Amino acid sequence: MATCPCRSIREHHNIKKYRHLKIESMYSDDRLILQLLSLLKQFNVRKIVVSPGSRHFSIIHSMEKDSFFQLYSVVDERSAAFFALGLIQKSNEPVAVACTSGTSTINYGSAVVEAFYQHLPLLLLTADRLPELLNQMEEQMFKQDDVFRNFVKFEGQLKEVKSGFDEWYCNRVINEGLLSLTSRGPGPVHLNIPIESHQGDTFSTAVLPKVRKITRTRADLEDFQWSQYAERLKGKRILVIWGQAAPMSEQLRKSLDDFCESYNCAILCDKTSNCRHGHAIDNAFVTLRNFSIDEGAKRLPDVVITVFANYIFNNNIKKYIRRFSPKCEHWSVAPSGDIIDPFHKLTDVFEMDEGFFFRKMAEPSHQGSTEYLTSLKAISQRIMEPEVPFSELYAVGQLVKSLPKGASLHIANSASARMANLFVTDESINAYCNRGVNGIDGCMSAAVGFAAAADEPVYLVIGDLTFFYDMNALWNRHLSKNLRILLLNNEGGAIMHLPLKESLADVLSKHISAGHQTSAKGWVESLGMKYNAVRNQEECDSAVEWLADTSQEGPMVLEVFTKKEVDIKILKKYFGSLNRETKFDKAKLKVSQKIGKYVNKNQ
Repeated sequence: MATCPCRSIREHHNIKKYRHLKIESMYSDDRLILQLLSLLKQFNVRKIVVSPGSRHFSIIHSMEKDSFFQLYSVVDERSAAFFALGLIQKSNEPVAVACTSGTSTINYGSAVVEAFYQHLPLLLLTADRLPELLNQMEEQMFKQDDVFRNFVKFEGQLKEVKSGFDEWYCNRVINEGLLSLTSRGPGPVHLNIPIESHQGDTFSTAVLPKVRKITRTRADLEDFQWSQYAERLKGKRILVIWGQAAPMSEQLRKSLDDFCESYNCAILCDKTSNCRHGHAIDNAFVTLRNFSIDEGAKRLPDVVITVFANYIFNNNIKKYIRRFSPKCEHWSVAPSGDIIDPFHKLTDVFEMDEGFFFRKMAEPSHQGSTEYLTSLKAISQRIMEPEVPFSELYAVGQLVKSLPKGASLHIANSASARMANLFVTDESINAYCNRGVNGIDGCMSAAVGFAAAADEPVYLVIGDLTFFYDMNALWNRHLSKNLRILLLNNEGGAIMHLPLKESLADVLSKHISAGHQTSAKGWVESLGMKYNAVRNQEECDSAVEWLADTSQEGPMVLEVFTKKEVDIKILKKYFGSLNRETKFDKAKLKVSQKIGKYVNKNQ
C-alpha cells in the first residue's frame, strides 16, 4: 500500500476530514471524472475493486452514487488486483481496480503481469498528482504513467480538463483504452488519472452525461449488422476522404463503384490519392477554399468516411469539419483499426480492408440523392488553373501539364506538393510523395529508388532546400536513365515566409528560410547527368519540352531560377488565404458553437 493501512482507512472514512466538501448523492463536477464514468458505463465495466486512499475519492464517491457500479473494497493493492483477476475469471468480463497515487500503483505489478500472460481484461485506474510536480518532493508521487509499459496493451495518460480540447483528448484516450481491453485479444489496460486536489471537488451533477463512445468493428459482422450500418447512411450527405494510396486495383474499383451507386457519395482526394473515379474531386486542395456563401449547408457532410491516410489537403478539411459540422459522424476504415480522430468526430472504426468495407456496405436499393455530389462537383469544375507570370508555380504548371502519358510523378514535400495539386494531370499518371510525417528528408532518395525499379519516365518536382538536403541521393550507382528532375531554386524556402510580415524578409532569409546562392550545376554535371538552367519564361517553356521529351536519355535535371519575392507573393495569393474566413464562415462558426454547446449539454 501507499501508506499505513490504518492511516489510509482513516483518511477514506473519516467524514470530519472532508467536512469542507459538499458530499451529496450526486456525481463529481470534474469533467474528466464525468468522461471516465460515462464511458465505463457505456463499455459495461461495472465491477470496481477499490483500495483505500484519498486522491481517488471523487471517482469512488461518484461511483457509490450510481447503482450500475459494483464496488469491492480490498485494502492491500497487491491482493486487490488478484481479487479482480478472480472476478474476471468467473464473470468473463472486464474488471477495474482503482487506487490512490504513489506506491499503491506499483503494488498492482504482479497481477498486471499475470493478467498480461493470461490475457485477462484488467483495467487499472490509478490516481496521480499533476505531472508538473514530478520530482519536486511531492508526497506520494513517482513516474507512474508508464510503470507497466511492457505488460499492458494500452497506456493512457489523462490530463486535467480545462478546455474543450482537453475534453476531446481525454475522451479519445479513455475510448482507446476501453476498446483495448477486449479487442485484438483481451489484456490489461492502464489509465493514469491526474487529480490536482481531491479536497476542492463539488458534487452537484445529477445526471451522468452520455459522452461520445467510439465503436470498433471487425469484418466478421452478421448480415443484419451490416444492414444496420447501411441504414445509418440512408439519406445522408456522405463524403469519402481518400488519402495517399497506391493506384486502385480492379477489385477495389468494383467495390467502390457499388458503394457509390448506392449512396451517391462525393470522394475528396488529391494527386497522391491516385483515385480516378466519377465521384472523385481530385482538386480538393483548392475546392475546399472555394466554398461560397450560397452553397453554405450543402458543403457540409453528415458522415465522413476516411480511407488510407496522409492527404495533402489535411489542414483544410480538418478546419471545416471540426468547426462547422457539430453533428457530423466520422467513420474510419483501416486494416489497422487504430483510433485516429483528426476531425474530433470519430464514432466508428472499421478494422478491415477498404474494399471489403465498400463491398459489404453497398446497398443498391438505397439510391441516395445526387444533390451533395452535384454541389461539390459544381464548385470543383468552375475552378480555373492558375495563370501566373514566370515563377516557380509557373514552372510546376508547365511540367505537370506536359508530362507524358503513363509517367510517374514524385513530388517533394511542402510547397512543391501544394503547387502540383493546382494543375490537372492525365489520368494515366500516378503520383507519390513522402507524406507519412510530411518532412523533407529523403524526398529525392525515394524518387531515385522508385526510378531504379521503374520502366516508365519518373519525374520529380523538388525545391532547392529539399534538393540540397538530400543531394547525396544522386551519388548512386543505381541512378536510372528514366529519372528527370525539376529543381525549383529561389535561393531559400519561400513558403516559410507565408505566415509572417514581408518587412521581416531579410531576417527570415538569414536563418528561418535558409537563404543561399547555391546552384546544383557543378554537382549534377560531375555525376554525368544532363543539366539545363533557365531564368525566364521563354527559356522555361523550351526547357520543359526538353525535360518531357521521352526520346531524350536521362538522368536529367532542369534547374529553374526564380525570384523569391515574386514566388512569395504568388504563394500568398494561392495558399496564404487558407486560414481566412468568409462572412458565412464566421456566422456558421457562431451557430455551430451554439449547437455544439447545446448537444454537449443535453447528451
